[in-house]
Amino acid sequence: MACTGRAEAMDAFFDARADGYDDHMRANVAGFDAFYRAAARAIETSSPVESILDLGIGTGLELAAVFERIPQAQVTGIDLSQGMIDQLQQRYADRSAQIRLIHGSFFDIDLGTAEYDATISVMALHHWLPEVKIELYRRIRLALHPGGVFVNADYIVDGDEALRLRTQHPDAGASDREGLRHIDIPCSADEEREILLRAGFSRVKVSFATDRSAVIAARS
Repeated sequence: MACTGRAEAMDAFFDARADGYDDHMRANVAGFDAFYRAAARAIETSSPVESILDLGIGTGLELAAVFERIPQAQVTGIDLSQGMIDQLQQRYADRSAQIRLIHGSFFDIDLGTAEYDATISVMALHHWLPEVKIELYRRIRLALHPGGVFVNADYIVDGDEALRLRTQHPDAGASDREGLRHIDIPCSADEEREILLRAGFSRVKVSFATDRSAVIAARS
Protein backbone atom coordinates (compact mmCIF):
# COMPACT_ATOMS: atom_id res chain seq x y z
CA MET A 1 0.00 0.00 0.00
CA ALA A 2 2.74 2.46 0.87
CA CYS A 3 4.33 4.50 -1.88
CA THR A 4 8.03 4.39 -2.56
CA GLY A 5 10.31 7.10 -3.85
CA ARG A 6 9.39 10.74 -3.92
CA ALA A 7 5.71 11.37 -3.32
CA GLU A 8 3.60 13.17 -5.88
CA ALA A 9 1.48 16.18 -5.08
CA MET A 10 -1.94 14.96 -3.93
CA ASP A 11 -4.00 16.76 -6.59
CA ALA A 12 -1.72 15.66 -9.46
CA PHE A 13 -1.70 12.06 -8.21
CA PHE A 14 -5.49 11.75 -8.26
CA ASP A 15 -6.05 13.85 -11.38
CA ALA A 16 -3.81 11.42 -13.28
CA ARG A 17 -5.76 8.42 -11.98
CA ALA A 18 -9.33 9.74 -12.04
CA ASP A 19 -10.47 7.72 -15.08
CA GLY A 20 -9.44 4.37 -13.60
CA TYR A 21 -10.00 5.12 -9.93
CA ASP A 22 -13.31 3.28 -9.49
CA ASP A 23 -12.04 0.10 -11.12
CA HIS A 24 -8.88 0.26 -9.01
CA MET A 25 -10.88 0.52 -5.80
CA ARG A 26 -13.22 -2.32 -6.73
CA ALA A 27 -10.21 -4.52 -7.42
CA ASN A 28 -8.23 -3.56 -4.33
CA VAL A 29 -10.68 -2.95 -1.47
CA ALA A 30 -11.46 -6.27 0.19
CA GLY A 31 -15.20 -6.77 0.52
CA PHE A 32 -15.80 -3.67 -1.60
CA ASP A 33 -19.62 -3.73 -1.59
CA ALA A 34 -19.88 -4.65 2.09
CA PHE A 35 -17.37 -1.96 3.03
CA TYR A 36 -19.22 0.85 1.23
CA ARG A 37 -22.62 -0.32 2.51
CA ALA A 38 -21.22 -0.39 6.04
CA ALA A 39 -19.99 3.18 5.67
CA ALA A 40 -23.48 4.32 4.71
CA ARG A 41 -25.15 2.31 7.49
CA ALA A 42 -22.91 3.97 10.06
CA ILE A 43 -24.53 7.34 9.32
CA GLU A 44 -27.02 7.21 12.18
CA THR A 45 -28.02 10.06 14.46
CA SER A 46 -30.74 10.71 17.00
CA SER A 47 -32.70 12.74 14.43
CA PRO A 48 -33.26 12.31 10.68
CA VAL A 49 -30.12 12.94 8.64
CA GLU A 50 -30.45 15.66 6.03
CA SER A 51 -27.07 17.36 5.68
CA ILE A 52 -23.84 15.41 5.10
CA LEU A 53 -20.30 16.67 4.70
CA ASP A 54 -18.10 14.36 2.61
CA LEU A 55 -14.34 14.93 2.94
CA GLY A 56 -12.26 13.65 0.04
CA ILE A 57 -15.40 12.85 -1.91
CA GLY A 58 -13.45 11.87 -5.02
CA THR A 59 -15.60 10.22 -7.68
CA GLY A 60 -18.41 9.71 -5.18
CA LEU A 61 -18.16 5.94 -4.87
CA GLU A 62 -19.79 6.06 -1.45
CA LEU A 63 -22.75 8.15 -2.60
CA ALA A 64 -24.60 5.23 -4.20
CA ALA A 65 -24.94 3.55 -0.81
CA VAL A 66 -25.54 6.88 0.97
CA PHE A 67 -28.41 7.90 -1.32
CA GLU A 68 -29.90 4.39 -1.21
CA ARG A 69 -30.12 4.70 2.56
CA ILE A 70 -30.79 8.46 2.84
CA PRO A 71 -32.36 9.51 -0.47
CA GLN A 72 -33.15 13.02 0.73
CA ALA A 73 -29.59 13.83 1.81
CA GLN A 74 -28.00 17.13 0.88
CA VAL A 75 -24.29 16.45 0.44
CA THR A 76 -21.43 18.95 0.53
CA GLY A 77 -18.31 17.33 -0.89
CA ILE A 78 -14.75 18.62 -0.77
CA ASP A 79 -11.92 17.26 -2.89
CA LEU A 80 -8.50 18.42 -4.01
CA SER A 81 -8.72 16.74 -7.43
CA GLN A 82 -10.74 18.45 -10.14
CA GLY A 83 -10.46 15.32 -12.27
CA MET A 84 -12.21 13.28 -9.58
CA ILE A 85 -14.89 15.93 -9.16
CA ASP A 86 -15.54 15.88 -12.92
CA GLN A 87 -16.12 12.12 -12.75
CA LEU A 88 -18.58 12.56 -9.87
CA GLN A 89 -20.55 15.27 -11.67
CA GLN A 90 -21.02 13.04 -14.70
CA ARG A 91 -22.13 10.08 -12.61
CA TYR A 92 -24.60 11.98 -10.42
CA ALA A 93 -25.93 14.53 -12.91
CA ASP A 94 -29.47 13.52 -11.91
CA ARG A 95 -28.75 14.49 -8.28
CA SER A 96 -26.97 17.77 -8.97
CA ALA A 97 -29.50 19.66 -6.84
CA GLN A 98 -28.49 17.53 -3.84
CA ILE A 99 -24.71 17.74 -4.24
CA ARG A 100 -22.60 20.82 -3.61
CA LEU A 101 -18.98 20.33 -4.61
CA ILE A 102 -15.98 22.35 -3.44
CA HIS A 103 -12.63 22.02 -5.17
CA GLY A 104 -9.90 22.50 -2.60
CA SER A 105 -8.26 21.18 0.55
CA PHE A 106 -10.43 20.45 3.57
CA PHE A 107 -7.52 21.71 5.67
CA ASP A 108 -7.98 25.20 4.22
CA ILE A 109 -11.76 25.38 3.77
CA ASP A 110 -13.92 26.53 6.68
CA LEU A 111 -16.10 23.60 7.71
CA GLY A 112 -18.36 25.84 9.77
CA THR A 113 -19.93 25.30 13.18
CA ALA A 114 -22.95 23.04 13.74
CA GLU A 115 -23.56 22.86 9.99
CA TYR A 116 -24.06 19.14 9.35
CA ASP A 117 -25.90 16.13 10.71
CA ALA A 118 -23.07 13.82 9.64
CA THR A 119 -19.60 13.86 8.17
CA ILE A 120 -18.21 10.98 6.16
CA SER A 121 -14.80 10.30 4.72
CA VAL A 122 -14.04 7.17 2.71
CA MET A 123 -10.51 6.03 1.83
CA ALA A 124 -9.20 9.59 2.16
CA LEU A 125 -7.55 10.24 5.53
CA HIS A 126 -4.72 7.69 5.55
CA HIS A 127 -2.36 10.22 3.93
CA TRP A 128 -1.75 12.25 7.10
CA LEU A 129 0.06 11.84 10.36
CA PRO A 130 -1.91 11.46 13.62
CA GLU A 131 -0.88 14.89 14.90
CA VAL A 132 -2.30 16.46 11.75
CA LYS A 133 -5.49 14.40 11.81
CA ILE A 134 -6.35 15.29 15.40
CA GLU A 135 -6.69 18.96 14.48
CA LEU A 136 -8.85 18.09 11.49
CA TYR A 137 -11.02 15.82 13.64
CA ARG A 138 -11.58 18.65 16.10
CA ARG A 139 -12.80 20.85 13.25
CA ILE A 140 -15.06 18.04 12.03
CA ARG A 141 -16.57 17.67 15.52
CA LEU A 142 -17.30 21.40 15.67
CA ALA A 143 -18.94 21.27 12.24
CA LEU A 144 -21.49 18.69 13.40
CA HIS A 145 -24.86 19.37 14.96
CA PRO A 146 -25.15 18.13 18.55
CA GLY A 147 -25.57 14.38 18.39
CA GLY A 148 -24.04 14.23 14.92
CA VAL A 149 -21.75 11.46 13.70
CA PHE A 150 -18.40 11.32 11.95
CA VAL A 151 -17.85 8.19 9.89
CA ASN A 152 -14.27 7.46 8.87
CA ALA A 153 -14.08 4.48 6.52
CA ASP A 154 -10.45 3.98 5.64
CA TYR A 155 -7.44 1.77 5.22
CA ILE A 156 -5.99 0.41 8.45
CA VAL A 157 -2.88 -1.58 9.35
CA ASP A 158 -1.68 -3.13 12.58
CA GLY A 159 0.23 -1.03 15.06
CA ASP A 160 3.67 -2.28 14.07
CA GLU A 161 3.06 -1.57 10.40
CA ALA A 162 1.72 1.90 11.17
CA LEU A 163 4.87 2.74 13.08
CA ARG A 164 7.11 1.31 10.36
CA LEU A 165 5.45 3.38 7.65
CA ARG A 166 5.78 6.59 9.61
CA THR A 167 9.39 6.06 10.64
CA GLN A 168 10.75 4.54 7.43
CA HIS A 169 8.88 6.36 4.67
CA PRO A 170 11.22 8.99 3.19
CA ASP A 171 8.42 11.54 2.76
CA ALA A 172 6.62 11.03 6.08
CA GLY A 173 7.66 14.48 7.26
CA ALA A 174 6.02 16.05 4.21
CA SER A 175 2.67 14.43 4.93
CA ASP A 176 1.32 17.44 6.71
CA ARG A 177 -1.43 19.88 5.85
CA GLU A 178 1.04 22.16 4.09
CA GLY A 179 2.75 19.60 1.87
CA LEU A 180 -0.33 17.71 0.64
CA ARG A 181 1.87 14.96 -0.76
CA HIS A 182 0.41 11.58 -1.66
CA ILE A 183 1.77 9.18 0.94
CA ASP A 184 -0.02 6.14 2.38
CA ILE A 185 0.59 6.08 6.14
CA PRO A 186 -2.57 4.50 7.63
CA CYS A 187 -3.10 4.07 11.35
CA SER A 188 -4.32 1.04 13.23
CA ALA A 189 -7.98 0.91 14.27
CA ASP A 190 -6.99 1.36 17.91
CA GLU A 191 -4.91 4.41 17.05
CA GLU A 192 -7.77 5.95 15.04
CA ARG A 193 -10.06 5.43 18.01
CA GLU A 194 -7.58 7.17 20.32
CA ILE A 195 -7.18 10.13 17.94
CA LEU A 196 -10.95 10.57 17.75
CA LEU A 197 -11.32 10.47 21.53
CA ARG A 198 -8.51 13.02 21.92
CA ALA A 199 -10.34 15.24 19.42
CA GLY A 200 -13.36 15.29 21.73
CA PHE A 201 -15.59 12.63 20.17
CA SER A 202 -17.40 10.07 22.31
CA ARG A 203 -18.83 6.58 21.75
CA VAL A 204 -16.29 5.67 19.10
CA LYS A 205 -17.22 2.33 17.52
CA VAL A 206 -15.73 0.13 14.82
CA SER A 207 -18.79 -1.13 12.96
CA PHE A 208 -17.03 -3.01 10.15
CA ALA A 209 -13.49 -4.27 9.72
CA THR A 210 -11.23 -6.41 7.58
CA ASP A 211 -7.49 -6.77 8.05
CA ARG A 212 -6.97 -3.76 5.74
CA SER A 213 -10.00 -1.51 6.25
CA ALA A 214 -12.42 -0.34 8.92
CA VAL A 215 -15.54 1.76 9.32
CA ILE A 216 -15.32 3.81 12.49
CA ALA A 217 -18.22 5.95 13.76
CA ALA A 218 -17.67 8.68 16.35
CA ARG A 219 -20.39 10.74 18.05
CA SER A 220 -20.07 14.47 18.64
